[in-house]
Amino acid sequence: MSNEHKMKKTLYIADLRSHCVNGISTGHFFPIAAMYQLLFDNSCDVVVAGGPVYKKRFKDENLLLLPYNVCGTSLKDKWHIMKNAIKLFREAKNQTIVIQQGSVVTVLIAIALLYRRTSNLFMIQYSNEGVRSFFKRIIYYFAKNKIDGMICPNDEVGKAYGIPYCVVPDYIYTGSQEFDLIESKQQYLYDFCMVGRIAEEKGFVDVAKFFAKTKYMIVIAGKTQNAELESKLRLVCEGASNIKLHIGYVSDEEYKNYLESSKYTILNYQGEYSRRSSGVVYDTLFAGVPVIGRKCTALDFIEDNKVGFLYTDLNDLNEGCLNKLMDGECLNRFKKNIENYKKIHVQYKKKICQFVLDKKS
Repeated sequence: MSNEHKMKKTLYIADLRSHCVNGISTGHFFPIAAMYQLLFDNSCDVVVAGGPVYKKRFKDENLLLLPYNVCGTSLKDKWHIMKNAIKLFREAKNQTIVIQQGSVVTVLIAIALLYRRTSNLFMIQYSNEGVRSFFKRIIYYFAKNKIDGMICPNDEVGKAYGIPYCVVPDYIYTGSQEFDLIESKQQYLYDFCMVGRIAEEKGFVDVAKFFAKTKYMIVIAGKTQNAELESKLRLVCEGASNIKLHIGYVSDEEYKNYLESSKYTILNYQGEYSRRSSGVVYDTLFAGVPVIGRKCTALDFIEDNKVGFLYTDLNDLNEGCLNKLMDGECLNRFKKNIENYKKIHVQYKKKICQFVLDKKS
């Protein structure tokens, strides 16, 4: 190891909760950790900090193994998050820490009670969840002065916390994502796909009902939020020959295949999902797949960058609109705009690196 390498600062990208289901980490945690390794690789050493589930994805030399995966919300689970925090704060002394969003209130309590401001500490926050009630604001008050900055998807979230913040997308294109090399196809298995955790506020059932009456092929895949929602979705799809339904965990390979086999991804966000940012939308765009989505704050940039089509109501997707979307020229135009959009992310990379690393210890 060179002297220059030894002198580099270390950045810890930490998941204090390390949630997993049946030994599998779901959601954005692994992708974000891997993304930080690529974003900061030339500027500092990057160590991923997480519970035992992280051994399945990251090499030991790049991993700070925390004691626990935390899969529940009991007092014991919260104590395990605290013990993960104790190890992180001890091991990362005099370095830089970025904490991923998860169990926000418990993490803020850990910072307030256990952190002695011995490092540069940043948090990733996708919403104002940590300050939404009087109780949460009291907890944040005691942690606030120990946090150097927030990394968030918009000004609204940043301003809610009242400390320096950096606005960047959930996922920043590094040019090395697995979906990077997907090529445009002349033949697709599906016209549309909906892939990811199947939650009520993502509007899966409404989309299934709408497309069951059409000729367009659609695949719906993911683990359902609850049994009731799964029953509703199965009932709609069982009589529709144009809908392929895959209920259950979707592996990285399956996820990739569904995206590359589809012309478009549909994101029918409602409620909380319409306000917060979405990792799926960036996975989709980095795969070169345009987005069809419901107009909402989370998807405004789709229209701004002309990388897809937004509707106010599913009925806006009438026969004329769908015929236009199926046209090869329209699809290729969206794909070309996606390539231009990826280039903007070079500036996001510079922005986040400067925000995190220019902070003086």
